[in-house]
Amino acid sequence: MKFSRFVSNFDYTIFITVIILTVIGILFIYSANVNKTPDVQTQYIKQIIFAFIGLSSLIFILFVSQRKIQDFTIFLYGFFLFGLIITLFFPEVKGQKRFIIQFSEFMKIVCILMLARYYSNKSKEEIKNIVTYLKSIIIVIIPVFLILLQPDLGTLLVFFPILFFISFAAGVKKRYILYSILLFFSISLIPVVTTLNSLFYNNENAILSLFTNTRYVMIIYTTLSITLILSALSFFNVIKGISKKAKTTFYWILFFGSVFFIGTMISYPVNKFILKQYQKDRLLIFFNPNFDPQGTGYNIIQAKTTIGNGGIFGKGWCHGDQTQRFFLPEQATDFIFPVIAEELGFFGSLLILFLYSLIFYRAFNIILIARNYWETYTVIGILSMFLFHIIQNIGMSVGIMPITGIPLPFLSYGGSFLIASYMSIGLIMNIQLNRYQF
Repeated sequence: MKFSRFVSNFDYTIFITVIILTVIGILFIYSANVNKTPDVQTQYIKQIIFAFIGLSSLIFILFVSQRKIQDFTIFLYGFFLFGLIITLFFPEVKGQKRFIIQFSEFMKIVCILMLARYYSNKSKEEIKNIVTYLKSIIIVIIPVFLILLQPDLGTLLVFFPILFFISFAAGVKKRYILYSILLFFSISLIPVVTTLNSLFYNNENAILSLFTNTRYVMIIYTTLSITLILSALSFFNVIKGISKKAKTTFYWILFFGSVFFIGTMISYPVNKFILKQYQKDRLLIFFNPNFDPQGTGYNIIQAKTTIGNGGIFGKGWCHGDQTQRFFLPEQATDFIFPVIAEELGFFGSLLILFLYSLIFYRAFNIILIARNYWETYTVIGILSMFLFHIIQNIGMSVGIMPITGIPLPFLSYGGSFLIASYMSIGLIMNIQLNRYQF
């Protein structure tokens, strides 16, 4: 590509915005650790190193042709699946399997590329077929299962909005996506119910206890199974003489009944063998953190207190009362936003949201000029990933979302996530930079 064309097509808005966010992140990682032990204080130096690696990755991706990216996608998918498997054999750190590299962070990008490649090679008629959608679910569910075994619940959740947004943009039937979303929430039913019973009712609520009673669960499943079988026979004309209106009713019985049936069937082993108690507690404690203010509700209470302490203009860099006294846990990673809100105040928080909005604004413009479906689906997948991270992280800081340990893009401390974020921006800028190349 000619240098003049490179200069004219380079998206300076996204690039400069990302750099500003990264610099803000480094400054407040320093602030969050300035009064801690020397080994922790150096986190900001490590973040600078990670930022340079991420920036190098971004620049490298700018000069890789889209054809090569698509050709290597399957190889990358296999490589990072292998990495997720390797991670399972390493010791736990803070309740999760950890490796030097967090393969799950890069797997999110690879899944976006896989879905974009998969859907862009399908015709509109094929995309309407449920088999096509089921295959896309398999692409996502394999890494999700491996991440679930770690278990890293926060990272796992990000894969679902990626799947839903790309599938919706590709033209998958809305009822298939609706079914998947309902099934996703249905899977969390038993963990939520058992947590509700243990946290708020001390396991004494008779109705909620039924969900963990094997005898009653089997009775419910048997009854529901018979209902679903009869509905299926009626809907598919095995049983004759059914009116069109009745068939519609049986269709929706199948639709919602199977969601509950399949969801709870999956939910039981997830609750019993995979999710740890502290993860299940997080599902509900955000409704009433004061129920356990010194335990599971502590993080939410301190995060909201830290944000409120900043007021309109903030306490000043390195002068946040809550931050510098270490009341806020994980304040350089999961809760970096409250640190910024306390020291820069309300207007500082708005600045962060404004910078994120600039990235989304420019990315939406790139979608509008995309030359093919692969470009469109790739940008939509990356935006859905960033959007979920931002909503979830800021939401858990202000107490409207459960705590899941999802970092904030370009601000939270963490090498793998920062590098992966830069690579994602590199893909978006690559599409912008090469829009006139055929």
